[in-house]
Amino acid sequence: MAAPPHQTHHTRHTHHAVRHRALNMAHANFIQSAGDPARSSELQTGVPASITIAQAILEAAWGQHHIGAANNYFGIKAQTVNGQIVYGDIATGYVDRSTKEHIKKTNKDITIIAHFRSYSDMESSFRDHGMFLRNNPRYRAALDAYAKTNDADEFARGLQNAGYATDPHYAELLISIMQRYNLYQYNASAVSAPQVRK
Repeated sequence: MAAPPHQTHHTRHTHHAVRHRALNMAHANFIQSAGDPARSSELQTGVPASITIAQAILEAAWGQHHIGAANNYFGIKAQTVNGQIVYGDIATGYVDRSTKEHIKKTNKDITIIAHFRSYSDMESSFRDHGMFLRNNPRYRAALDAYAKTNDADEFARGLQNAGYATDPHYAELLISIMQRYNLYQYNASAVSAPQVRK
């Protein structure tokens, strides 16, 4: 005997609510686990913790895609220099994965095998990401501005202006994530500054 229509709807609604709660819990857990590593990276590199967490949310789909045991939350690749694969001082090695690359000359996407850096933990991945931004001259203006203003939204715009991502809405996406989940609370300036009571 079929269930009454209202009962089926209620069951569907309950499943949706449970799934929604589980998703919210997973998101909250990811943010909590990312908070300290992101703040630690900011103290060493000057990249706002809120930006690092928002980028990890965007680029690693809430930490679900960090290239398995590689703990690589930002898709940072190893380089080949004089025939040797180098992966910097923070990564512990590299893993090979297939990835799509866009070739500008032919305007075609091709699949290649790329070397991705692997890390011992999330904190190492976050720190290497911060060092990548700090050591790249094109992001210097964004870092200098943040050091003066502690304005993470402006840092997001600076990243986009410097060509970090091809998505024209990249800065807006980062800012909306930072605002929605109040990621600013993880910034080093937020921790050291006295809380203003409203």
